[in-house]
Amino acid sequence: MTYSEIEQQTIAIVDKQLDAYNNRDIDAFAATYHDDVEIHAFPGGLQYQGKDELIKRYGAKFASLVYLNATSLNRIVNGSFLVDKERASSASQDPNIIDTDVVVIASYQIEDGLIKRVSFMRD
Repeated sequence: MTYSEIEQQTIAIVDKQLDAYNNRDIDAFAATYHDDVEIHAFPGGLQYQGKDELIKRYGAKFASLVYLNATSLNRIVNGSFLVDKERASSASQDPNIIDTDVVVIASYQIEDGLIKRVSFMRD
């Protein structure tokens, strides 16, 4: 499949975000997000907004875990929109003992080269 330039940029910023997430690097992670980012959970709607809140929440999560890994299982890209089916695993004590393993749908909207809106859907 051939992606347009916009789609390639969309893929690149989401992949950069996933890499930073997996490395538990809050600075690199936050750098992929728009200052006014919106985080939504379906069907509940807006959970929080703004990069400062994102740093607060994910910074605490990154600090509390010894292992964190998210991978894209399936991906759809259309312009500045990307939808991933992602598996996220984490460990809080021993990196060889997974505490949490979830599969979610994550919908990303890119604006000005940064992630502006994310919607998470899960059972």
